[in-house]
Amino acid sequence: MSKIYANPFNWGEPVKGNHYVQRPEDQAFILASIEKQSHLLLTGQRGTGKTSLLKFVMDKNTTPYIHLDLRFIVSREELFELLLKALATSFPMVETDKRFKSLATDVNNANLKSIFDIWYELVKGSNTKFILVWDEFQHLTKFKENIVEELRLSLNGRRGITHIFVSHRTDILRQVFGNDNKAFFKNQEIYELENLEQKACTRYLTQRFRRMGLSDFDLPEAVYKYTGGQPLFTQRLAYTVSQIWLEGTTARLLQRSIAKLLKERNILFTALWDNFGLNEKRLLLGLASGFSRPTELGFIARFGLSATSTAHNTVTKLVREGWLMNRDEGYHIYDPLFLSWLQKREGLI
Repeated sequence: MSKIYANPFNWGEPVKGNHYVQRPEDQAFILASIEKQSHLLLTGQRGTGKTSLLKFVMDKNTTPYIHLDLRFIVSREELFELLLKALATSFPMVETDKRFKSLATDVNNANLKSIFDIWYELVKGSNTKFILVWDEFQHLTKFKENIVEELRLSLNGRRGITHIFVSHRTDILRQVFGNDNKAFFKNQEIYELENLEQKACTRYLTQRFRRMGLSDFDLPEAVYKYTGGQPLFTQRLAYTVSQIWLEGTTARLLQRSIAKLLKERNILFTALWDNFGLNEKRLLLGLASGFSRPTELGFIARFGLSATSTAHNTVTKLVREGWLMNRDEGYHIYDPLFLSWLQKREGLI
């Protein structure tokens, strides 16, 4: 079969269309939550496809929604400008409202309650549901002003808008909105997204590899085994494999692709490694060496962590920051490429 000259994979942004891998159980949960008008706290490690999943579900659903990308919002004023723009996009007629005009001309003195007073009023008047997605919510907690508390007060007791808060920082979501009996919203659910299921992922990889004439039957399984089904990294590795194949190389595709990605990310990984503290480095080296229980005495003694409390605190910090994940009754480095880089750097492989 002749090669085609277009890479069938996509990475670096939320995937959609044929690039999206179906996740029936996750999609069903989100849809059910929307139907119940439950506020949703959506969490999961970086790169698990939270934004892609939400956009897929929202585009299939008929409920009007607006997606707030908070990644580059660094001040109270920028947040207000984003909200006002989103409000005008959702309800264009609001631009003739005197209250809206007043807020838009004096963002520095605006407050969240004033914005949401108008928003909830318009939703109520439209006699339909509405969804507001707060993506990368953790960025709001970095403001010098307590914008999170202002937001909580602005939403307290209101109905009509279903809010979906998205973040890889589960601890921040729980801290801000609580859980169970201490939940901020009475109708609130939390959902943790995991990596792609193996069968669906390998089927997707197989179909796209074959489209370009790459019929190595073991390759999809090998890619999945290496990435663990992390959607973002799976797309990136598959893209690199395909690119090398299209350039004419057929031998050791997976190994060549991993080596290429390691070379590309060497400077970044080196900088990240240099910023780790001594205990963090020792614990990561222990995990990279094949051990998975850093709070056990054998691990502590072997890798010089001094005490159980030190190991526990270090694990907690690294889990919170997304470096580790708890799996199979042990802890593992979440990023397989960083793990390979560290093993190669320390001569562990």
